[in-house]
Amino acid sequence: MQHGQDEAHLIQLKRTGHWIKKQTHQLRNHIRGQDFDKALRWFYADILAMCANSESCVNHIHLTAILGGLAKAWAAADVCHATQIQQQAVDDLHRFAAKILVMLQPVCKALSAREASNLLSSLSMLSIDPSRLEPARMVPATVDAIAQQLMDNINHANVQDLADVLAGHSALQLTPCCEDLMRAVSRQLAVADLSDVWPSRMATILHSLATIPSAAPSIKTLDALCERFGVLLRSHQAADLPTAQSIAGFMWALRKMKYAPSQELAFSLMGRMVALCCPPEKKPMPAQISSVLLACAQLRLPVAQTDIETLVSMLLNYNQHLVDEQTYTNIAWSLALIGCLHNQLFDTFLDQLSLPSIGHAEVLMPSPSRKAKLHQLYQALTWLQPSPSASAHQHEAWSSLQGKLHKLGPKPTYIFKHHSGDNGKLCSALNQLQLSFRAKVVIQSYGADAVLESQGNEAQPIILTLGRPDCITNIPGR
Repeated sequence: MQHGQDEAHLIQLKRTGHWIKKQTHQLRNHIRGQDFDKALRWFYADILAMCANSESCVNHIHLTAILGGLAKAWAAADVCHATQIQQQAVDDLHRFAAKILVMLQPVCKALSAREASNLLSSLSMLSIDPSRLEPARMVPATVDAIAQQLMDNINHANVQDLADVLAGHSALQLTPCCEDLMRAVSRQLAVADLSDVWPSRMATILHSLATIPSAAPSIKTLDALCERFGVLLRSHQAADLPTAQSIAGFMWALRKMKYAPSQELAFSLMGRMVALCCPPEKKPMPAQISSVLLACAQLRLPVAQTDIETLVSMLLNYNQHLVDEQTYTNIAWSLALIGCLHNQLFDTFLDQLSLPSIGHAEVLMPSPSRKAKLHQLYQALTWLQPSPSASAHQHEAWSSLQGKLHKLGPKPTYIFKHHSGDNGKLCSALNQLQLSFRAKVVIQSYGADAVLESQGNEAQPIILTLGRPDCITNIPGR
């Protein structure tokens, strides 16, 4: 008798699963239609009626599938813009999601790592903030319970699960265990099997780690991710090789986290970018070239001169209207920091730069974003300034660049941001060491926290700065 009941129960579970799959499929069929809102309301009503029927035997797997199917349909329909106008659709979604989450609360302990990560990812795709759902206490508590369940089973999570959790961070920000979960995911990535992770997924994971402060990835985690990316760069299968987009995203994230990869990987990344400049490859876009060079500059990565020339040539071959001002200024600043900018190239960048939106009033008082761009350009110009012993021709060429840059806008006034706490600790340490120094020094309009005074006739002053090395770094030998 018991065996027959168990078999009947299993059959009903499968029927319910098939029925939910059919409902979500029908919902996706209405994505392109004009009645998607109406299809959503039907979907909500049918699902809730099914859940209310005890004979349906709804369990945690079914509830996970419901939110997952809804999230995919919602995202595929790209209804986010439309629902900003039709607030009723958003309200309906929130009410439905809250009811499903309330049903999940008693069965959270049954969730596997995959199911928990899928739920968190679905909530993120639906742009749902649990703290705004009713019941006010029960729903956030359920989301926190889901996160806690995943943390308890983190050793059973694969890379896809971990990536889904990172992607679902927006739905977790206000939950009590969010920070602990993000750190647990970061630690697990260091020991996870990354052999099936492809370049685009790798770039997405790193982007998440770079933008979620609580993730705080360890060097071990970043080493593991970089090692996998290096393997992909050495692949003999063209389909496995990283695209310019994935390389740009990868290096942007490393720059954001201030993590410098090995020299071997740095050369491989640049080599792949250069290879993509040649047909029939999909050539890098200007913003991607900018992102890569900016990372090389700020992380002090070794770069071959020929690779720089290839990427810059690719950039200059683009129609001027396809390259924005920020790309030109970023690349000029990056090349100056790397030590590969020369007068002729800087002159070309200044010719390419157009600032049509600047009126007379804006020149006198540029916007913050334009002020930042001009600051980058003037820094690059400063690093090109010839030494006093250079020829008159070199000084004239530099003065010509200075005049051309001034036409784009005056040199922004540098505001030295004094961090009293850190600067005070630095000065205190220097005093304890009985070293002679000057504090809060401005060098050619760029601030330093302290300058150690020369000891002996041939000794050079040593510049000290806290967290702002790019303000004073110059080309080798300057």
